[in-house]
Amino acid sequence: MPNLDDFGLPQEESQNTHANKAKGSTRQSQGEPIFDTTSAEQSSNDKGLSMEEINDPNRIQVTVADDETPLVILFGPPASGKTMTLVRLARFLRKNNYTVKPVTSFRPSRDKKYQELCEGFDEMLSNEDAALSTSNISFMLTLVSKGGRPLCQILEGPGELYFDPKNPKADFPKFVHAITSSNNRKIWLILVEPDNTNRKMDVQERLLYVEKIKKLQRTISPRDRVIFVYNKIDETEFVVHPGVTKDGDALKSMKDNYKGLLEAFRNENPITKLWRPFDFDFVTFQTGYFSSTREGDLTFQEGHDNYPRKLWNILSKRLRG
Repeated sequence: MPNLDDFGLPQEESQNTHANKAKGSTRQSQGEPIFDTTSAEQSSNDKGLSMEEINDPNRIQVTVADDETPLVILFGPPASGKTMTLVRLARFLRKNNYTVKPVTSFRPSRDKKYQELCEGFDEMLSNEDAALSTSNISFMLTLVSKGGRPLCQILEGPGELYFDPKNPKADFPKFVHAITSSNNRKIWLILVEPDNTNRKMDVQERLLYVEKIKKLQRTISPRDRVIFVYNKIDETEFVVHPGVTKDGDALKSMKDNYKGLLEAFRNENPITKLWRPFDFDFVTFQTGYFSSTREGDLTFQEGHDNYPRKLWNILSKRLRG
């Protein structure tokens, strides 16, 4: 990892990951449903949330039954690529003899959409139309294990409930507090991206997103860890060749596009700050490539394995302590 201190950044090469999937426009202003659809009934069917949960996010129910296996939480605004990051990482892990399976108890049994998603998880991962298959995901909790030993649980949730550009100062809903106050050790994968890859995030929205991350930071325990995932790296000039990137330049780009973010994570420990000036890890990432067929369908071709490999290596290190 490059030396971050004072941004005398070496042009160190590394690997990364990207996802470029919008989940539709969202709304969480007062008294309005969080999902902007043609009808509340359609929203309920598409997103797997009850009518009560759609109208009031604080009614959303989630359960993390396993409070010992660490949680890896994908955190980011709508269209930042959280779901496809989960898909790409899960594909990579399965190819390398890890077991990745959905946790069916995470959502109430009445959430038929979530149960159907769990049942079709294998098919979704293997389908080249994965980008379309994930469009209906509201929540997904997966368990990663190897040789029967649980390693971590990866949680992907609705971006608009973490940060909604249309209501950026909204409080986190109850389920987020349930996650942050759980006994599990947590690793936060906080997604950032180039300044031109998300139409929902302009300069002002990115500044407000930084404020929301700072709010999240106040709930993070000293034993938890933060990894900033610079997603959609393939849409920048920082790629040397597939899977190898200029991390120093990418980090400086994050500093420039998300003003005040790095300073909020400065390491104040008088000893460890000498070799670790900031309390986070940084990894660039690309999920893959998205192409439209003649019929207008969106297909997905995964990118270079170096991207999920680098992310998993950092995750594995932080899972160990």
